[in-house]
Amino acid sequence: MPVSRDMASTKDFFLTISERVLSNWTALNLAVDHGMGSRDRAEDFPAYITEVLYMNEGLDTDDIAAEIEEYMDEAFQTELQDDSAADVAKVLLRFHKYCMDGDEATAVTEMAKLPPLQPWIMGRKPTKETLAQPKLLEGVRDEMKNDEAVEKMDAEENEDNGWTEVKTRRQK
Repeated sequence: MPVSRDMASTKDFFLTISERVLSNWTALNLAVDHGMGSRDRAEDFPAYITEVLYMNEGLDTDDIAAEIEEYMDEAFQTELQDDSAADVAKVLLRFHKYCMDGDEATAVTEMAKLPPLQPWIMGRKPTKETLAQPKLLEGVRDEMKNDEAVEKMDAEENEDNGWTEVKTRRQK
């Protein structure tokens, strides 16, 4: 089945979501930090889970959670003993549904509520563009190019999750 242009753009957008969600997942970060698996395997994880969701129809939270747990076991020799895989699966499934339903407005609005992409997962240094911008809608991206909007979004996220950002006193 050929991939339509819309399907390809939603897949790119969903990959951005997968990167953001997985980069903020403590279990994956700890597995890499403790040498349980390579950073390369962590970098491959968002693309892998995106492919799983786009190549299979009718997956539910349990299916996705099982796939996440299996990847963590095989790639990081990590057996999860909490419900975090199910939590990650729920978020991914919700965004996948937005993409499949063509609900771009909701997808972009909900993406803005996610924590920003954490640079530890990516081999390249992310820019403000990759940290805050969806790849789906050019119009929304233009609205968010304003640094103040990105900073405001970051401040709201920090308030929502109870974290306080500590800034350096060094002069640049």
